[in-house]
Amino acid sequence: MKKSHVFDPKNIDVLEREERKIWQDPEEILGVVEIKPDFVAADLGCGSGFFTVPLSQKVKKVYGIDIQREMLEFLEQKIRRLKIRNIEPLLSKENEIPLKDESLDLLVSINTLHEFDEKERMAEEMRRVLRRYGKLLIVDFKKEDTGFGPPVTIRVSKEQAKSLFEKKGFTTLRSKDLMYHYLLVFLRESEYVKVKA
Repeated sequence: MKKSHVFDPKNIDVLEREERKIWQDPEEILGVVEIKPDFVAADLGCGSGFFTVPLSQKVKKVYGIDIQREMLEFLEQKIRRLKIRNIEPLLSKENEIPLKDESLDLLVSINTLHEFDEKERMAEEMRRVLRRYGKLLIVDFKKEDTGFGPPVTIRVSKEQAKSLFEKKGFTTLRSKDLMYHYLLVFLRESEYVKVKA
């Protein structure tokens, strides 16, 4: 059963609209984090691949991960059409990332934080799959009425997001406000001491 707050694949054309680049430009957003050509990266909650494809042009390999098969089928068609060889679509279960420990240099998650049921568990999963000193790029809707997007009640504020990831062993490297979203870049520290709540 699909959760009501998970993006409906029937609206996939919304993700692909050219005007999306005006308020959520992949080049601008990916440009805030240092990306090296030998990186192995993942786009968690990749949807239509709006960020996966531009990311694939900057790294050695990128995993496009989503819990919805319809999204991955759309991404696969796009990969074939564009003849891209370094994107691997992966179907995930909820609150689980289907990758080995410390397998990524960079993890990107765009407009998905508000969708995760178990946010603390997902933050731990993100940390698990990142290598020592790997980077995490989070972009999500501001917790205010933006005229579109998920209900404000389920959105996660920038401050809540920072607190969540810092509690799970990340260091905030960069914080930036976009038109309707905020952007956060985190570093996965080498050591993590669990702080008692």
